[in-house]
Amino acid sequence: MKLSITTSESKVFNEKAYVNDLVFLNYTDDFLVPALGGRRTLFSLDLIGSYKMSAVLKKLKSHNITPSLIPTGCTSLVQQLDVTINKPFKDIICELIDEAIFAMESVKIFHKWTVCDHCILTTTCIGDTFYHFHIERADIIECVFHKVSLLLPIDGSCDSELNIKGFTGLEIGNWVDNFGMIDEEAEIPEIWDNDEGIDFIPSEE
Repeated sequence: MKLSITTSESKVFNEKAYVNDLVFLNYTDDFLVPALGGRRTLFSLDLIGSYKMSAVLKKLKSHNITPSLIPTGCTSLVQQLDVTINKPFKDIICELIDEAIFAMESVKIFHKWTVCDHCILTTTCIGDTFYHFHIERADIIECVFHKVSLLLPIDGSCDSELNIKGFTGLEIGNWVDNFGMIDEEAEIPEIWDNDEGIDFIPSEE
């Protein structure tokens, strides 16, 4: 029995085993842009070098997508996402993978597992998990993203909805009023790649 990837899934070979700018650009063109349909979108991503490349930032900007790069040191600020979304999501993935493996190995014509087969099976289960999780828990996803400010307006009008672990009475306000406008594009020096801190740099008068 041969496994295959469905049209709703994508697997790209990369000998380094991690995403690079080329892989991400292809993903943006083939999946992200068609799914968003040109709507203004805030796209939250882990901060890695590939996502800071000029080609990637220009591609996202051209399709009305604003990237929000989250440094590793900020994990605790979005802890609710991990507890409320990531953990149950991964639990469902594990359950579906176990069920799929049992079903596959029960087939008489099943041959020995290969690494490629396992990767395809995992990819399929991730797609199925996202579909079911989004259908069943869309309200929870929206609620939690509000609490960590990923869905709140940037003018500070809804700061009262912020609910971040370890912080109380947060009033961020309108960052434009507090810090002024900054250049639309700015290169992040390579020397800062391992700096997990967040700095607010006001523009000079």
